[in-house]
Amino acid sequence: MALTNDDLLAISQLLDVKLKAEIQPIKNEIQSVKNEIQSVKAELQGEIQSVKAELQGEIQSVKAELQGEIQSVKAELQGEIQFVKADLYSVKAEIHQIKLFQENTIMPQLNTIQACYTSTYNRYKDSVEGYERLEADNELMKQIIMEHSRKLQKLA
Repeated sequence: MALTNDDLLAISQLLDVKLKAEIQPIKNEIQSVKNEIQSVKAELQGEIQSVKAELQGEIQSVKAELQGEIQSVKAELQGEIQFVKADLYSVKAEIHQIKLFQENTIMPQLNTIQACYTSTYNRYKDSVEGYERLEADNELMKQIIMEHSRKLQKLA
């Protein structure tokens, strides 16, 4: 027996109806899952936006605190810099005074002391030869005196 086109069309329609009836619950289930996914997606996006807004607020708060701290440190450093500059100017002034004192007081006195020692050194240097001759003469006189003393003791 051969099936006619009408028979095949009828079988096809029956299968389509039965298949549609079988597929419809699956489609409904898929639609339900899609709806749940959309709902969860919307909730997650809301949560993400909430967390994002909260984090941005905290970041701004921390940023403001850090900027305040930075300004505080800058102000403190400026004060310290001013103190160091003032101290540096004071030290420079003291060094200048010390240099002037050295130039006007100490150096002339050192020059005077040097001149005295130099002249004394030159005098002693010149008279050393005379001292050596005096020592030699003194040794000679000692020997002569000791010899005369021995001779006088023999005579006595």
